[in-house]
Amino acid sequence: MKRSLLKFFTFKGSIQQIGLLVLCSILLSFSTYAQTVSIAIGRTEIGQNENFEITLTVKNGRLTKYSEFPDIAGFKKGRPSTSSQTSIINGQVSTQQSVVQMYAPTQQGTFKLAPFTMSVNGKSVNSNGATIKVGAPVQRQVYDPFADFWGGGSSRNQQNQQFIDVEADAFFSVSTDKNSVYRGEGFKMDISFYVAVTNRAEMDFYKLDEQVTEILKKVKPKNCWEENFNIESVHSEYVTVNGKSYRQYKIYEAMFYPLNTEDIVIEPTELQMIKYQVAQRQSFFGRNSKETVEVFKSRGRTVKVKPLPDSQFKSIASVGNYRLKQKLSDTEIQTGESVTLEFKVEGVGNISSIREPDLVESEDLLFYPPSVSQNIKRANGKVVGSKEFVYYIEPQEPGEYNLKDFISLTIFNTRTKKYETLYPEGTVVVKGKSLRDAKISKTDLGSFYDAMKNADNTLLSMDNTPMIQIILNIFVLIALIITGVLLFKKF
Repeated sequence: MKRSLLKFFTFKGSIQQIGLLVLCSILLSFSTYAQTVSIAIGRTEIGQNENFEITLTVKNGRLTKYSEFPDIAGFKKGRPSTSSQTSIINGQVSTQQSVVQMYAPTQQGTFKLAPFTMSVNGKSVNSNGATIKVGAPVQRQVYDPFADFWGGGSSRNQQNQQFIDVEADAFFSVSTDKNSVYRGEGFKMDISFYVAVTNRAEMDFYKLDEQVTEILKKVKPKNCWEENFNIESVHSEYVTVNGKSYRQYKIYEAMFYPLNTEDIVIEPTELQMIKYQVAQRQSFFGRNSKETVEVFKSRGRTVKVKPLPDSQFKSIASVGNYRLKQKLSDTEIQTGESVTLEFKVEGVGNISSIREPDLVESEDLLFYPPSVSQNIKRANGKVVGSKEFVYYIEPQEPGEYNLKDFISLTIFNTRTKKYETLYPEGTVVVKGKSLRDAKISKTDLGSFYDAMKNADNTLLSMDNTPMIQIILNIFVLIALIITGVLLFKKF
């Protein structure tokens, strides 16, 4: 027994030595091949249910970094797949790594793939592009040349392969964060597909952009102001629904602000997903899955829209959870100088709909029309921002002025459900002489009438202005000619 164990460890040591020698020879053989990079274009005549392929290949080197594959009009870009291969021929080792980008056609026709350049491992690789023809869908038949060897049957076994449908633990939803809102109050709508963490069915999106366009035609309310969150790429995030963990794929999100008191009716809609059935008998070279289309339906819902509470401010109040920030450039000035008031309203709500503050006009304190700017941020399911009104104030009379007596903005606070009035705080102390009296003296017309008394009122003869007389004679002559022509035509 001990002798056999000894032989075993001796044999194992020999294997390690041989393996080390083989590894060294493999490493040395890499230097005999130079790294090459190529881009291959797949079949350019395909059916609508087939994929067009672009393959990026690196031989005798590692594929560490590459730029994005080009977009093709009329095609939807799928997920790239990777593969690697190592060959030893006559002691020489060669390696190959490939990335295959699939493109699914969205319609039939002829499409142009323009020449393009990709960056691979820091180097540029060019392709001449191609012209792709997409025809009618073709009947797919999978032939397994090794079916007899691996599966113990003929090629008919592959054609008669049975596929098992795996139930999807997922659902499609068009949801809102509120069931009722006031007129002008925002509610969030999102369109999402939820997949349970325990789901075993393999699925993928199917013509998502086209489907979202049709879905929005049914669910987007028309009597609302929209603030779109502009989802550019669909990714998953973990959420909990009724105590169960899901991956949420959010495909649309926006805030809506009702412009009137009509209820928001969201109709039921559908989302088609690609689901893969699993082969009952797995084959190493054969077809182990089959594409099917499964329809997921969302529930309809209604968002009640309530009128604002009765008040004298009901028709003019800006709706939202706002607060006021102000800035006054100076508090003590002279008549003839100006002061700047920054009246900034910020918070959560429909920033675009915030109206201009009410202004009490006064000859003692002149307010010029404000310059208006706004900043809107859409993030974390909320629309926040600010709207700023900058006033230039020019006092005409000395005195002390409370700003709240001149400017105000009424809002309906969606948090407290009450009307509030935003006033600027602070006073402006004005010193100096009155400018109103100075303006009156400038507009006094007494000196004008005095000048009229001293003016010469002697009549002038037309003989002293021969040019005027000539011009008048020409006008009289033209009038006589026109009259004569009209009378001649009449008779």
